[in-house]
Amino acid sequence: MSRVDLEALASLLTALEAGDDSSPAAVWLGSEPGSPDALSEADALLAIEAAQRMGMGGHLLAAKGSAIKSVRKAAARSIHALTSSGGQIPDAPKQASGWSMGSEEREIPPPIGLIGLPQGDGYFPYVLVAFSRDATTLCAGVAGSGQGFQDADYAQVGRTKAKAVIANARRDHNLVEVPFHVALHFCQRAFSEGGAGQPDGWSYMLATVPEGVQNAARMLDPLAKQDSELDSDVLHQIDALLDGPRRIVFNLEERISGPAVDAVLAALTSTLAINDDEKRKRVADEVVTATNTAFEGYARKTWTLAMDVLTAISEIAGWKEEQRAARHISLALQSGRPGADIPFFRIWAERQLAAVSEMIMSVRENKPQ
Repeated sequence: MSRVDLEALASLLTALEAGDDSSPAAVWLGSEPGSPDALSEADALLAIEAAQRMGMGGHLLAAKGSAIKSVRKAAARSIHALTSSGGQIPDAPKQASGWSMGSEEREIPPPIGLIGLPQGDGYFPYVLVAFSRDATTLCAGVAGSGQGFQDADYAQVGRTKAKAVIANARRDHNLVEVPFHVALHFCQRAFSEGGAGQPDGWSYMLATVPEGVQNAARMLDPLAKQDSELDSDVLHQIDALLDGPRRIVFNLEERISGPAVDAVLAALTSTLAINDDEKRKRVADEVVTATNTAFEGYARKTWTLAMDVLTAISEIAGWKEEQRAARHISLALQSGRPGADIPFFRIWAERQLAAVSEMIMSVRENKPQ
């Protein structure tokens, strides 16, 4: 058989997740298991590959009875791949699969994911909820590429408690509900890049997530439709991130901010500086040094992920200015651009150093002698 077009496969899976069942392959996948012989050979092969990724063993079994040799062979290979990875033949009932496009009411609700605006350290909050017949697993915490996760916790609760938690999370203006596979994708990326494994309870939660949804998290890139080329002009269009209702803060680590504040204070109080312009230049130099130093370590990877998360949730929420700014900041970080050459980070470093320095100088001036 010819190799399946991966771009077409990704488009099909994206359409399925969005509830678009207009293509012939999607119609077959959304129906009860049956022969795919009504499809063109190309569509049948594409649908078989999708069925494997989605864990739809019943459809693969039906396709194995096709009158078309290439389709039978493809189905056999997919069945072998599915069972080798722990999948079941025949498939579990469609109501619980997470991929059903029918109008029937599901016994088990689909999983729910919310991820949020990055914090000052670049970590983003997450709340993931997955249902089973016996219990509901809640996983929550903050995730980022530095350590993988922080403040992570999980609980197994009843449906009523789960609904209350979800309703409360949806009211949090810092959290955005996204397709579950998108939330799972970014959390798994943080855990992988952090290298600290998975939080407690994560495996329990995954055990109740349909295989197809887990495959979507692995296969589909939530940023596939975003700009891929850096536009330096956009790096200056950051008002929405600096001062808008969804402001994102960047905090220097204490190991950097402490010495930087001392250097700024020394510059401001220097008796050797010729004039105020020279003092301002020395302060600006300290800001540049501190910002560049911040991105010589893991902060670059952490903030790249943070801006990717912000890009994705901004697209889903319809925040156009935040989406574009975040995407190009991410591209700038990926390109290796120094931290001080990315205005968002330089401005926040300057604000932080100025605020702390002014506070210290004010205290000194008002201190009784």
